[in-house]
Amino acid sequence: MNREELFPQEVLDKIPPLYTYEETSANDIIIQVKYFLASFTWLVAEYEMQGDDVMFYGYVVNHNTPEFSEWGSFTLKQLMEVKLPGGLGVERDLYFDAVKFGECKEKEG
Repeated sequence: MNREELFPQEVLDKIPPLYTYEETSANDIIIQVKYFLASFTWLVAEYEMQGDDVMFYGYVVNHNTPEFSEWGSFTLKQLMEVKLPGGLGVERDLYFDAVKFGECKEKEG
């Protein structure tokens, strides 16, 4: 997927700015966007434009080693740089609907 497919305007309009959920319980944070590749899933809750890049805050699921899954920041450029052999890159789940993290985590593992 290219930049416009990974982060179109309609996605941008849904995601609240960084620090929106600062005082919110993790299970009540609304996950707006899901990206995935192989054994990783990136669940986006907040964002901020930083020059020509986008800083996301969300939860990264490591399906192979779940104890290494964690909340953190990552950029759109970083997502676009992740490639498997053969060039397969990160995809956006086009059918993902916003959901509370607690519910999403049950599905993602």
